[in-house]
Amino acid sequence: MNSTHRQIAVIGGGLSGICSAYFLAAKGYQVAVIERRAHVAEEATFGDSGLLAPGAAMPLTLPGAMATFACRFQDEPRVLLAPGADFGRRRWMRQTRQAQQHEFAENKLRLSRLSAYGQGLTLQLQAHHNMEHENGNGVLHLFRQPAEAARMPHLQEAARQCEFKHQALDAAAIRTLEPAFSSEAKLAGALYYPDDMAGNCVLFAKQMRNAAQELGVSFHFDSTVRTLSADFGGRVSLLLESPHLASHMQVDAVVVAAGMSSARLLQPLDTVLPLRALQSYSALVPVKNPDDAPSMALYDDSYKVAMTRLGGRIRISGLLGFVPPSQTLPPKALRNLLKIAGDYYPNAANYNQAHFWSNTMALLPHGLPVLGPTRQGNVFVNVGHGATGWAATVGSARLLSDLMAGEEPEIPTDGLLPRDLLG
Repeated sequence: MNSTHRQIAVIGGGLSGICSAYFLAAKGYQVAVIERRAHVAEEATFGDSGLLAPGAAMPLTLPGAMATFACRFQDEPRVLLAPGADFGRRRWMRQTRQAQQHEFAENKLRLSRLSAYGQGLTLQLQAHHNMEHENGNGVLHLFRQPAEAARMPHLQEAARQCEFKHQALDAAAIRTLEPAFSSEAKLAGALYYPDDMAGNCVLFAKQMRNAAQELGVSFHFDSTVRTLSADFGGRVSLLLESPHLASHMQVDAVVVAAGMSSARLLQPLDTVLPLRALQSYSALVPVKNPDDAPSMALYDDSYKVAMTRLGGRIRISGLLGFVPPSQTLPPKALRNLLKIAGDYYPNAANYNQAHFWSNTMALLPHGLPVLGPTRQGNVFVNVGHGATGWAATVGSARLLSDLMAGEEPEIPTDGLLPRDLLG
């Protein structure tokens, strides 16, 4: 145990912050989680797709994917764009394109390895704490366009290196595995990962909060960290707005796991993270005909949308938008989610009874999370996992706790550290 980090504040009560707190407390640290909302898992975690799927795990930055960002004028845009010039968005997209062209295969392998690690940890935690879950086995990764299916050799190579079971399928083979799959859906290719899973990420996050509290972690809600500053003597000061905490807190170390707020908090400490806010759109629909509903999860590569079965409900999530958060959800997003679900399972659910919501995610240009120490040695970061990042989030939290304790991580962290991103 690193004795200089006895008291640790974790900023953010999503899955990243909860799991970071849990693994740190398990190593004997005194940990407090500070969350601006009234409960855990109310922002990016609430919008998670539910995929627990190292095989299908993908950096957002795929070769050719940025063409989808030019779909503003289509009736069925794959990514929603706000009108007008946005030079920050253009710069972020250029960085993303560079990652696609030069680092896709390497980043895919890194994310698959991290997600496999996190999937194993998740199953261990569920078993150890006797957690309720809605896990289901098998994920279909679907490609509508030939240009998207052309990436399959990269994905299969990553699967081979990580020893994931996988199988390339045509539409007929998919229907053999999944009889409810619609014969009207036109596909250019598909990969099937039998050991990938899907479940209820929010349920897991809430139960992880209980497990963390049993280890002594304290949770402070309705509390916002305004600033971080490094003090003489190696401590960190937090300036807070909170109904039940003092306005000033001093700790030995801080973990910043606060989504888009992470960039604002870290910038004064000479750590500039190129995070970009994207909206993720989701729908929950009741199953109408169980025999026509999916028995396994699927991920539509073209629209970046996942469908997961949760008992008598189907969750459709992941459509992205470079648009400001709004109380009114864009009609195009809502139509798209239901269209995509209907393409594959038209008779499965009462789609006219869908419940919709939107969440903000913080993403990095290379499509990977970033974890570990910043230039300020006792300030750490754990952000950027994305809408399909459940497994990667759990894996990242464990790696972070090992780094903070001065222990050797169980898997390589290359490409995931802040210094790899910032240079």
